[in-house]
Amino acid sequence: MSKLLLIAPVSQEVHGVSGKSVHHLSLAILAALAEPYFSEIEIAEEMFAPLDLDQTPDLVGITMMTCQANRGYWLADYFRRRGSKVILGGAHVSFMVAEALEHADAVVQGEVEGLWPQIMADFSGGNLSGKHYTGSAPLDLSQVPVPRKDLFPGGRTTFDAGVIQSSRGCPMGCDFCTVTKMYGKLYRTRPVEQVVEEIRRYPKKAFFFVDDNIFFSHEYAYRLFEALIPLRIKWGSQASLELACRDGELLKLAVRSGCASLFVGFESVNQENLNANRKTFNKVDRYDAGIRKLNDAGIAVFGAFIFGLEKDTPQTFRDTMDFVMRNRLFMVNPGILTPLPGTVTHARMERDGDILDYNYEHYTCGRLIWRHPNMTTEELERCYLEFRREFFSLGSIARRFWNNRRHPLLYLALNLAHHRNTYYRPQGREHDRITGGQLPYQVATGSPAG
Repeated sequence: MSKLLLIAPVSQEVHGVSGKSVHHLSLAILAALAEPYFSEIEIAEEMFAPLDLDQTPDLVGITMMTCQANRGYWLADYFRRRGSKVILGGAHVSFMVAEALEHADAVVQGEVEGLWPQIMADFSGGNLSGKHYTGSAPLDLSQVPVPRKDLFPGGRTTFDAGVIQSSRGCPMGCDFCTVTKMYGKLYRTRPVEQVVEEIRRYPKKAFFFVDDNIFFSHEYAYRLFEALIPLRIKWGSQASLELACRDGELLKLAVRSGCASLFVGFESVNQENLNANRKTFNKVDRYDAGIRKLNDAGIAVFGAFIFGLEKDTPQTFRDTMDFVMRNRLFMVNPGILTPLPGTVTHARMERDGDILDYNYEHYTCGRLIWRHPNMTTEELERCYLEFRREFFSLGSIARRFWNNRRHPLLYLALNLAHHRNTYYRPQGREHDRITGGQLPYQVATGSPAG
């Protein structure tokens, strides 16, 4: 008997939100790759269930974002002391290789799928220690197996949607984003028939495509959406407003295929902020028309915004609130600019000495951890919390309902969940004051944060 344990560590919150969002697709893909090599495979996502620490798997794989790194490193050290071999990967590890190697037998930089046979050969031969694996070329997505989603922990997610992927890579290269450096500028697509097979194998009523821009290749999108129509599903994904609205026929086809929502990275209502961070393809003066076009087609708009960009002042929060309420957005996902390792933003702030906080638990995009030129930490975080509370207030939810009435149950479920989270759960520094900075399950396991 040999066992592989795949872990997604817990974190306090992400973008001011605590709780279950979507499952970690990368772990299910890794589980599918590992099937020939292990008699037992377990996926443990700490946001869904406590991790059983009374076990000693042969191999432990841990994926982590930066806000999960302290917990991830603690778990890596813990299982190594128990005699397990440990591999670390994910966005944080890919840009902090030397740091991660202090806690693991091996690290994976970037995409793991093409590296897995060599990793398994080294593991079987006892040659894993000190290895740094990195892919030399963008992966052909036809080589990605159907993920083992049956191994996900039980329980509903926030969206209660099956997570799926049809493409990777982003040529945009925004300064604050890790995607381009993680997956490359080459936009790659997965064979449509494989996407359809996965949906048929793990049937659900709703799916969320984790693609960074599902409309990027219109030629591929036409083929994908046509193939989705017979499946009678509802789906959401991420897209740039410009690409989603450029082709009216494609937009109609997306709706026919089941598209109910799109997560749109507006980021800022200030064009100077967008230009300064290499997101010039976003055009503020076309935002309103684009939202109307999506709404008229029957697509709910989830708007993402980054506060704390260099030109921001307290007035920015009021301008953004005026924008989101004028357009009656379905939902917003606001965050505070955070210098994540691997980004141009991080390199610039590190060079200029502007980073004030190196505690990874605070890299949740819900705190200001660097020296802002126009606002104090207290002022910006207060404005951020007030923005969240105003948008997710019961009055705001009521005012925005009619514009989003085509999806009433989803609208009310998500907005009321965020209302409870914003008003009744401690966040950021308030969380630290109340809990002493402890993470979920930390007391139960007796583990320090890092």
